[in-house]
Amino acid sequence: MVNTVSIEEKYTELWRDCKVQSNLLPELEKIAEKLYYDRGFYEQIEWYYPNLPWYWAGILHAKANFQNSTQFLDQITHKLSKIQGEQIPAKLCARLLAFDACNDFQGKDSEGITPFVWAGTNHTDTTDSAAGCAAILYFLQAIGLKDDQTEGGQFNLKVTSDTVFKSCSLPSNKLGASEKATVKAGKQLEITEVAIADAQHLRVMLKAPILNRHIWFIYGGHVQIDGSNIARVTTKPKTLEEKIVAYCEKKGYKIDKETGYKNIIYIEGMNPDGTLNNNDFNVWNDLRIVIEFKDSKPKMIGCWEATTNPGKYYTYNPMNSKGAAIIAFGQYKAWQVGTHGQACPHEALVQTGGPVTVHRDTNRSGTRDAGDSIDSGEFGINQHWGGDSPKSDIGRWSAGCQVGRTKQGHREFMAIIKSDPRYQADHSFTFTSTIIDGKDLLAQFPAS
Repeated sequence: MVNTVSIEEKYTELWRDCKVQSNLLPELEKIAEKLYYDRGFYEQIEWYYPNLPWYWAGILHAKANFQNSTQFLDQITHKLSKIQGEQIPAKLCARLLAFDACNDFQGKDSEGITPFVWAGTNHTDTTDSAAGCAAILYFLQAIGLKDDQTEGGQFNLKVTSDTVFKSCSLPSNKLGASEKATVKAGKQLEITEVAIADAQHLRVMLKAPILNRHIWFIYGGHVQIDGSNIARVTTKPKTLEEKIVAYCEKKGYKIDKETGYKNIIYIEGMNPDGTLNNNDFNVWNDLRIVIEFKDSKPKMIGCWEATTNPGKYYTYNPMNSKGAAIIAFGQYKAWQVGTHGQACPHEALVQTGGPVTVHRDTNRSGTRDAGDSIDSGEFGINQHWGGDSPKSDIGRWSAGCQVGRTKQGHREFMAIIKSDPRYQADHSFTFTSTIIDGKDLLAQFPAS
């Protein structure tokens, strides 16, 4: 590996005193959201270099403006082989220096400090327009990033259900044949290391390779690892709320687990019993859900019929010349308690706290299509009631808002979220909501 011992101490000191330039915070939020969403892609670096965490590769990709995704891993693994990346110690200053090594230490100042790592922090003399690797990592840690828990030793792994060993935690149908291996129930293997990859997956190091690979990602619900303490944390989610939480954690969405905190979830194309429906156009066939943690377990404390899509009227007569707004799947912090509507004003969650992203339904299909334009901003995407309209007709009750079908159900919803201690302490509190595709949820966490 490149000799970087002489500046290791300097980088440790710089990190200890590091702060991020405030002008970059909006851009850092976007980077963090994309990194968490694409975590499974970046986990593939751990297949080759288990000493480097997924976010290390993700930060390098962010510095390349997320370009050339298909070639990115090939390029970075080739670079790591040249600098003997397997010898990079699992400590922060070494990882910061490894960023520089992958960039050939370009732009060093008289003290050996590069803008590739330190731009956007208090360690540069100017206000930077782009964040360096350290600024991105600092922000990720500030919003809750933790290194994977790892346990070494001699363990016995038993496959309890037919499963697929994978190069990362992405669904197996998104991986190539060389990146996965089917393993039958009853198979026993010796492993020398186990790590928690995410809420549902483990990363293990096999003593004897499979397909010439020692490192594999496995679904924790399909294996039993004797002698490991941390492997016990990955259990198969059973209830709908457990699946929702597991799905959100896999996507990198924030889940509030503190006492009394409410998580607002919308699931498109799902019935109140947790089964999928046809997600027909102009029908109240989505769910509005509130989840709260009690005794460290998620509990569904409210569930109502809803819509996440506009109805026919505003699809064919859009309020915006770009087309009706269909909210993009994802998580947004954007709503405060206020009043919705003029003809029938009522208490609602009003979009006043931040932007959301929407598909503009230019072809008036009533669905998110590949050709839709994407629009982000404050468009009055509120969370209100649907006036007790019949289940088969959304009518004029949604032009893009997240709408609960009944008045009484909406009143229950508002009473529940207003009991959140954060709102009780500050009535201008901004709520977060997560919009999920029901098909994707059950594809990743199917019925038991």
